[in-house]
Amino acid sequence: MLKLAPCVAIGWILGTYCQLQQENIWELQRIFAVAVWGLALLMCAWALSKLSQAKKLHMRRWSPVLKGLQLFCLLLASGALALSMINVRCLIQDHRQLIRDIEGQDISVTGIVASLPVQNAMGVRFKFEVHTARTPDDPLPIKLPSSVELSWYDREGGSMGDAMAWGDLHPGDTWQFVVRFKAAHGLRNPGGFDEELWLWERGVMASGVVRTGKRNAAPQKLSASWLYPMSQLRQSIRSQIALNLASVDHPSRVHAGVIAALVMGDQGAIMRADWDLFRATGVAHLMSISGLHITLWAWLFAKVIGLVWRWAARTGSSLCLLLPAPTVSAWGGASLATLYALFAGWGLPAQRTIVMLWVIVLARHLGLRWPRFWIWGLAFCVLVMWDPWALL
Repeated sequence: MLKLAPCVAIGWILGTYCQLQQENIWELQRIFAVAVWGLALLMCAWALSKLSQAKKLHMRRWSPVLKGLQLFCLLLASGALALSMINVRCLIQDHRQLIRDIEGQDISVTGIVASLPVQNAMGVRFKFEVHTARTPDDPLPIKLPSSVELSWYDREGGSMGDAMAWGDLHPGDTWQFVVRFKAAHGLRNPGGFDEELWLWERGVMASGVVRTGKRNAAPQKLSASWLYPMSQLRQSIRSQIALNLASVDHPSRVHAGVIAALVMGDQGAIMRADWDLFRATGVAHLMSISGLHITLWAWLFAKVIGLVWRWAARTGSSLCLLLPAPTVSAWGGASLATLYALFAGWGLPAQRTIVMLWVIVLARHLGLRWPRFWIWGLAFCVLVMWDPWALL
């Protein structure tokens, strides 16, 4: 069965790519038809595998042809199932979009700050999980997307109250805002940034602006919680970096965002002028936590854990009798590298690297001696199954 894994992986990746080229999401009838067709091809592949294993002499002659047809049916079945499943995911996500009648209205929402707030010269931006929503004049609840992107701008003329409230925004906190929403949309400029696609990939189906005028209720923090602990840790470290640099009279304090990006992968704190300079000099890629960084950390973690495990064996501990040092170092290194990737923001390069590391660890644990190409392909397939829009 493991020999068929590359064929299944290639079929799934091709099916995902075909779905991403669609202009519109399929209807349920077409999705169901393609899924049934994929299951039928899967049954055909199973029947062909049984025929190719037949012991009759006249069937053995056709064994290579039957195996080729089996791989072909398996390739098509995997692609068809990928097409149908990703269309179902898109259909579910599309039903969570903002109702057009709500656009432009002031809505009172209550929910949880679900990301690390990104502050700039104009205000602050963050991801928000909506729990309840209603209009100020109507107590009846309103249906909104569960995940939205909010922007909280400074009021005209500057407001110290807004600035102080921004500093009180922490991941996991429950807030109540008055927000004016708009549906996610982007521009069709060739080669330009597609904001709608960027929001779609993150599961954000609407964006809004926090209203802080005299006619609106002031934003109110309702409670704090330990939800999103990794984001809270990242915010604490970022604040400490900014505080330490602000306390010294040194030119580097204006580059606190750059230091935060190098330490924890938080690129949102980098000023626009710095980004322009990095792009002009060709060093913008150095501001992100790449797969190379995570792989180096995984190797370092594995080496340290292996040394500690072997040292424990020399001191008379029975730990190595329970688990050998190579197994512990591999699992420990991959686990700590996963935590570091989460701390660094869990970007797409980090996801690819972590998937690759875990595929290698699991393959070694199961005693599989796969070629490198197979491991790369399987890691790529798992990543595409996890996030189909990674191919874009």
